[in-house]
Amino acid sequence: MTILSIEMLTPERVTELWPVLEPYFSAACESNEIAKDEMSVKDIYLLAVTGLVAIFVGFENNKPACAIGIQFNMTNGRKCADVIAMAGRGLLRFKAAYWHIILEWLKSNEVRYLDAYVPERHTKLYLHRFGFNKSCAYVRMAL
Repeated sequence: MTILSIEMLTPERVTELWPVLEPYFSAACESNEIAKDEMSVKDIYLLAVTGLVAIFVGFENNKPACAIGIQFNMTNGRKCADVIAMAGRGLLRFKAAYWHIILEWLKSNEVRYLDAYVPERHTKLYLHRFGFNKSCAYVRMAL
């Protein structure tokens, strides 16, 4: 029987689990055309160990299976958060079991909006599986 659990990591736990988490976050950064120019896996690590990013890890039989990084921000005077990276295996199983808990945690921290900048090919996953709404299109011009 598969046992699922989730943990919000302390900075110390991030360091402890980083050898397992680094490939997940590296894959997330590399697969995202937006993120790979602006953020590296090293950036995620530094933000996490300094407490500027909340890292949730989904465990399958006590082994890390997937991870999500969430960063708080202010947008137009409202407290918001961004999914900066999400990767690993079994994301939809963990979503079914724990996504509502993460959303409630965000609400209890007075977050009004959760945003994610994702490549076009991942939008269906975010829209249909994770409950996001498309509120705008993010466009970019490289200079």
